[in-house]
Amino acid sequence: MSELTWGLFVALAASAILIALGLPFGPVLLFGLIIVFAIAFRYPYFTFYTAIALIPFLGLTLSVPTGELAFGKRAFGGSIDISVAEGILLVLLIAWAFKIIWLWLRRRDRNWKPILPIVWSYASLVAAHLVSALSPLAPDRILVMKFALRPVLFCYLAYVALPVNFIRSRRRLVGALSVLTTVGVFAALNGLLSLFFVDASSQFIHRAHPLPLFGVPVLGDNHNLLAEILVVSVMATLALIELVKTPRAKRILTAAAAFQFLIGLLTFSRTAWIVFAVQAAFIAVMAYRDVVRRHLSKALTVIVLLIPLGLVMASIATSTVATSSDSTRIALLEISEQVFFSSPWIGGGAGTFIDRVGSAYVFRIEYGQPFDSHGIIQKLAAETGIFGLAAFLFICLTLVREAYETFRRLGPGAFRRAAIFLTAGALGAILYQLFNTNYWTGKMWLPIGLMLAAFRVFREHKEEKELL
Repeated sequence: MSELTWGLFVALAASAILIALGLPFGPVLLFGLIIVFAIAFRYPYFTFYTAIALIPFLGLTLSVPTGELAFGKRAFGGSIDISVAEGILLVLLIAWAFKIIWLWLRRRDRNWKPILPIVWSYASLVAAHLVSALSPLAPDRILVMKFALRPVLFCYLAYVALPVNFIRSRRRLVGALSVLTTVGVFAALNGLLSLFFVDASSQFIHRAHPLPLFGVPVLGDNHNLLAEILVVSVMATLALIELVKTPRAKRILTAAAAFQFLIGLLTFSRTAWIVFAVQAAFIAVMAYRDVVRRHLSKALTVIVLLIPLGLVMASIATSTVATSSDSTRIALLEISEQVFFSSPWIGGGAGTFIDRVGSAYVFRIEYGQPFDSHGIIQKLAAETGIFGLAAFLFICLTLVREAYETFRRLGPGAFRRAAIFLTAGALGAILYQLFNTNYWTGKMWLPIGLMLAAFRVFREHKEEKELL
């Protein structure tokens, strides 16, 4: 109880300092922050699961004005805009830091000793973003530093480090995967309902897409954002099947995975189809080679049954809408190349790409408002150059090494299969962001954090005691 009292004191003191600096905290907002901090401090796991559930809901946002703070006006444009999930995670990170100081440093409670996975490879990515402030293209150094801290460093702390530290047992892992499965089923139900409404982005066929709730596009405003959720939630559901005990739970989860997969296909997202194909191939090679050989005829039957959907996908891929989307991506790629070759080693400055697109007169005339880079590779190349690309490759190689060591140490069984499914989920999240713009959100980095957390849990419990 004394820790909570001190935590509330810290929250009040920090709020008072911010108010004195000119941040216009209203009494309601200040009271809300204190309440959220108290909940996060007293019930950190409940807060963590709540944040996981809200990560896909990027349409739920908070806007906090920075008032007269000069830094706030320059770095944030006068208002800090974050998603609700990010706000909760930020408060949880503060509560976690206070617990580390109080419980680990002071009381030597090893349960709160921080674990920092892939820290050196990710630190190189943060460094690449900071170094880009020295670009000869003269970016605003304040904005570059701000971008390096948020979202880049924040993504590591909130979506990689936090899951690994909070998920230290099979029970916690099952809880996190259950939340993701529930969110995936909700998203799939939302997509199913959308099939009865016309999708404005496709005039000749109904495709699953997110519907707004009470007028708010909480899951996004196009089919790609719905598919982006499902390529991860399907793998989370398959992993959960391996970690539950009862046959009834396994049957329900199998049906849930099949439902999410079907809706994912019915989004007719080209990226989702590519990702599902790569995930299926990865799982088949890593876990079910013998099964595929024995049931090759059934697999071919399923492929034949999917041919009609494939024909629909082909017609969509050659439609006017798809062609227009492709031309936009090509134009963005050309801008990325121009910036990269202007400063190939350290890029044009972290967080500056969308402003450079906006300054391209031809792009604005042809396509209207500026877009961010559709792909993390182009984004890193333009903003951080070869240094940033090498750092991202370092992260990928570190993840491959972690997966290899885990698979090598785990024998055949439920843990190994679950690890393969979670690896497929992380692989899908990365692949999806080769074509999309949510690379600095939990949609990409949370699956990586869950995979690393699961690896650690599985390696420490190789004996596979009785499943839940």
